[in-house]
Amino acid sequence: MDLNSVFLALSPIFILILMGWVFQRIGFPGSSFWPMAERITYYVFFPALLFFSLYSADFSQTRFWSMALAVSVPMLATSLIMLLLRPVFRVSEADFSSLFQGGLRPNTYVGISAAFVFLGAEGLALAAMVIAVMIPLANFISVAVVTRFGNNQSKGWKKAFISLVSNPLILACFLGIGVNLSGLRLVLGTEEVVRILSQASLSLGLLAVGAGLEFRGIASKWRPILWSSVFKLVLLPLLMGLMSVWVGLDQPSILVVVVFASLPCGAAAFVMARQLGGGLDMMAAIITVQTVVAAGSMPLLIGLFS
Repeated sequence: MDLNSVFLALSPIFILILMGWVFQRIGFPGSSFWPMAERITYYVFFPALLFFSLYSADFSQTRFWSMALAVSVPMLATSLIMLLLRPVFRVSEADFSSLFQGGLRPNTYVGISAAFVFLGAEGLALAAMVIAVMIPLANFISVAVVTRFGNNQSKGWKKAFISLVSNPLILACFLGIGVNLSGLRLVLGTEEVVRILSQASLSLGLLAVGAGLEFRGIASKWRPILWSSVFKLVLLPLLMGLMSVWVGLDQPSILVVVVFASLPCGAAAFVMARQLGGGLDMMAAIITVQTVVAAGSMPLLIGLFS
């Protein structure tokens, strides 16, 4: 797959993100629409997509466990490096928690859309396998770090744990895996209902990503934004790509792993920062810059490992 083909394949995704930003700027279809669109996508459409993909996946294949290794080890290594380098960043503890989330958490809307663009139904199944490992792990680590360094420490570990286990994306992953491994099948038309709901997640999710971009106040935060972006858009994709090759994954699996490793930080990081006392302005700036930069960095990294 040449670099031009990668750029062309990813361009519809970022065009949809740009459309969402334009719609928000011109007030279409209204300022109250986007929070509701993001909410129904996060709690209904996207969990339906994750559940259906995992429900339909073939976990008998040994590559699932190889993919789990290729995803988890680089994530743990990157997390450790960021924690060790914390004194170098020279930011407040709350802003460090946002820098950390920006260096680790993916925008799954963009990732699953890219996997579908490249590989169709196979891409969705592989993406679901990656998500089954990446999302719970990223959430567990992020909850620990933001709870430790965030300003709102009075909420404590109990509330953080409840927030984690009630996360609709994590619940959808575990439910999809559980139903799959149990051998049970959806009946009475429910499988088709879930499939139809899942189809709404890709376009609406990407439009909502664009509508959430905020460019004000970025210049004053350039140093921590740069650090966070280096970890998320350079180090983590390289480590995951190399690990995928080392464990012997096939080319489609390597492609999907690198896609998810190279994603910009997602809006769920802002929600967690707000709940647990992270740096909100820093988090919003990191998400915005990474989303824009990823339009150029993702094709380069995917092309490298293709």
